[in-house]
Amino acid sequence: MISAMEEPLEVFKDRWVVLEYRVSLEDGTVVLGGDEPAAMNFAVGYNQVLPALEARLLGHKAGETLQFVIPAEEAFGAYDRRQVKRRTFKEFPQGRALEPGRWVVASNDRTGAQYAYFVQSKDEDGVTLDFNHPLAGKDLYYRLRIVQVRDLTPEELIELRPCRTSS
Repeated sequence: MISAMEEPLEVFKDRWVVLEYRVSLEDGTVVLGGDEPAAMNFAVGYNQVLPALEARLLGHKAGETLQFVIPAEEAFGAYDRRQVKRRTFKEFPQGRALEPGRWVVASNDRTGAQYAYFVQSKDEDGVTLDFNHPLAGKDLYYRLRIVQVRDLTPEELIELRPCRTSS
């Protein structure tokens, strides 16, 4: 007879989860976890993974294998053509050094914020940049195994919880 202590724990808030997974697109293109599955670990309930992924894991237990699709709208959003911008070299001189077909990570010197864009095309007058996430507009096909579920330790919970001010 299995005691309650030996029963695998369920995924829910304030638990640590370890996954082995593979993510692919509808056409079979592997995004993460080719021949060897990718690994992921996170604290549930602290916005460390896609909310749609976390929601699909809730209530499942260590040892379970799952397959599901996260629609684009719940993953990285629909592809937004308004995020494709044409910049002339006059307004964006740095565009001259960019290569079409490449991703670029830019930084705001004032704020330190970073953002990525894809260089779609370039001609003698300017460059066309796509600011959509690389997976925008794409459904994500997950195959995963929940390797481990455990309670977060008191020390981990202290680090994860936001600071509280005294009143």
